[in-house]
Amino acid sequence: MRTVTTLVIAALILTGSSCKKFLATYSQNQTFLQSVDDLKEVLLGEGYAARGQFWGNLAFMDDDAVHNPSPYSTSRLFEPFGIHFWQQVPEVTSEGKLYSYYADTYVMAYKKIAALNTVLFNIPLLREKNAPEEKLRQLSGEAHVLRAYYYFLLVNIYGKPYRAATAASDYGVPLKISSEIQYTPFQRASVQQVYDQIETDLLDAEKELNGFNETSVVRGNQALAQTLLSRVYLHQEKYEKVVTYADKVIAKQYRLSDMNAWVSGKPFLTRVSPELIFTIGEARDNITDKMKELFSFVYDIETYKVSEDLLGIFSQKDLRWSVYFKKAGNGDFLARKTGEQTQTDLADLGSFRLPELYLNKAEALAMLNRNEEAIATMQELRKYRFKPQDLTAIDLSGAPLIDFVRNERRRELCFEFHRWFDLRRYGVNSKHPFGKIIRHPSIGTDGMGGSYVLGYYELKPYTEEPSAYVLSIPTAEIEFGQGVITNEARPNRPLIQ
Repeated sequence: MRTVTTLVIAALILTGSSCKKFLATYSQNQTFLQSVDDLKEVLLGEGYAARGQFWGNLAFMDDDAVHNPSPYSTSRLFEPFGIHFWQQVPEVTSEGKLYSYYADTYVMAYKKIAALNTVLFNIPLLREKNAPEEKLRQLSGEAHVLRAYYYFLLVNIYGKPYRAATAASDYGVPLKISSEIQYTPFQRASVQQVYDQIETDLLDAEKELNGFNETSVVRGNQALAQTLLSRVYLHQEKYEKVVTYADKVIAKQYRLSDMNAWVSGKPFLTRVSPELIFTIGEARDNITDKMKELFSFVYDIETYKVSEDLLGIFSQKDLRWSVYFKKAGNGDFLARKTGEQTQTDLADLGSFRLPELYLNKAEALAMLNRNEEAIATMQELRKYRFKPQDLTAIDLSGAPLIDFVRNERRRELCFEFHRWFDLRRYGVNSKHPFGKIIRHPSIGTDGMGGSYVLGYYELKPYTEEPSAYVLSIPTAEIEFGQGVITNEARPNRPLIQ
């Protein structure tokens, strides 16, 4: 297996089916592109993720979803077994074999980064050839915002959560920001180094993308950079900056969708939603068909269901109860934010929506003891999630208000790839740390419509077993590195009956 950590594929991957032109390798340290159009083709064909599937399995470690195999299934194979049940070796299946798709998140993210590095390397070279500056600025901005996003995912999956006091020594992920080909594996950078690079890329993107792609939801724009900055600063507890960047996006053209006007049976989240800022999907200019191979919480076979723990924090008067979930014939609740499979035109995993900015802002204000402002921000969102007569007042401050905001965040953003990262950052929060025991039941089936509980696996709070909140870098990468990259040992986790 060719290891991605070497990033030898920095040039080679750009010759795939989605990129028509071969790129000439000028030297080991330089890939030569002839024009802006060549650069754009690399960016759109290789820099953007065409779907959210390569990190989809990682959405199932939190407390929002539990395994729900079809009772008519005769197979005992559960491929994401090690991920969902927080096993010591997370890439193991229920049959004790390596899950072949486990490495995809790591591999695909670094492939995308390699392509983006090539784009960014060649921009100054094309500038010297008097290529149109406006086009180069746009491409540079898109490459910077995407690279920041992929590194944010990587460090929050394979590195420790950000904690200011220890970030400089806590392990993150390998950091590669040049197009130079290197034949030796990269060491892990510190969490601080990775976050510093993410911030630098996003600040560059914010400037470069001013005025570009403002109405697109599949091309990176300034709003996406500002949304990510608000999110990154929330992880770093830089609360004043969280508010600043949330306000920048809130002031733009996006608007909250009113669930009072929702029509039953229709998908709530679509590409034309006024809330939508960006979604993982095909970014090419000539795409007219519905996006294919989306990864959303929609299943033909009910593989996962909404956890009782999540359902329990919703008021029966909360309109999201009926908008976000569907009750199956057996009584289970299934996530349906994007409608049924035939209706889906965006991936909920990998989408950015305006409500996140209200939630980021409210949490930051609560942390800053600006309670009235935090409540007003929350109510601005909540008035679109309840009937007017059901919107209750919030009379909280301090820790209870922070808890309320966090629960509101969980309700609004469930199944959008926030919860696991939130649990990690809550565990190290300097003002109001939070942890909980999470239990995932293990379900057996008889193939004839019957199912039964075999037991459950239990994850302790972050403070008790922090290494369990960090996924292992894939085995193939570790073996190639021969000790340069290592994984922290994860605790053994038996079935509890």
